This record gives sequence, C-alpha cells and structure tokens, in this order.
Amino acid sequence: MIQLEVRMPLFSKARPRVTARGTFMPKEYKAKQKEMRRQLQEQWGDKPPLEGPISLSIEIFGEGRADADNIIGALMDSANGLLWTDDRVTIIPQISVVWEKAPKANSLWRITIHDAGQQTIS
Repeated sequence: MIQLEVRMPLFSKARPRVTARGTFMPKEYKAKQKEMRRQLQEQWGDKPPLEGPISLSIEIFGEGRADADNIIGALMDSANGLLWTDDRVTIIPQISVVWEKAPKANSLWRITIHDAGQQTIS
C-alpha cells in the first residue's frame, strides 16, 4: 500500500478549448495540474511509475462544487506517467472515491494505491 496526500483545493478536469490557433487546455487548469504533480513528485521520489494492475482509493476533502468523475479526472491527468504508466482500465481496473465536505482551507486529496489483488506494494 502506498499513500500520498495533496493539500490544495479540489478542482475539476478541464475541457479542451478549441480556437483558430488549435486545441489547448486552459492555463488555470495546467497550473493546478503542475502544483498537484509537484506535490506528488515530492512524495513519490525517483520511483518508476507502477505498471499495474493497481487499485486506487481516493478520499477528497473540500468544497462540493464539482462532479466526482471530473475531480478524479483531474487527479488522473496530473498523476499519469508519474505514479502509474497509464490510467487505462488494464492498469487501473478499480477506483473508489469518497468525498467529505470541508472548508476550502482544509482541502485534501488522499490517494491510496494497492495492487489489484490488495497485496502490499512499495
């Protein structure tokens, strides 16, 4: 089991913006991703990404202004290639999420990683 925590307000996966100059993700979303990835990298260190199959338990604490699937999507985008090789279903066949209301100042993302057989990994 591996447990990581990110202390920052909850945010949702952004939709790509399509313009005459091409398709891009909003700057605000990219900045939040960068901060989340920085915090995860600090805890993860130089370990290689997990190849799976793994299962994730995600506890989120914060304001409830977004859909759970969009909050999970933001985490998956931020951690992809760092914590796991890919977020496709063959790598992560199981995800559970629990949300608890908390003030924005106390926002927290707690990610627990298990192998798919619930055995200990490190």
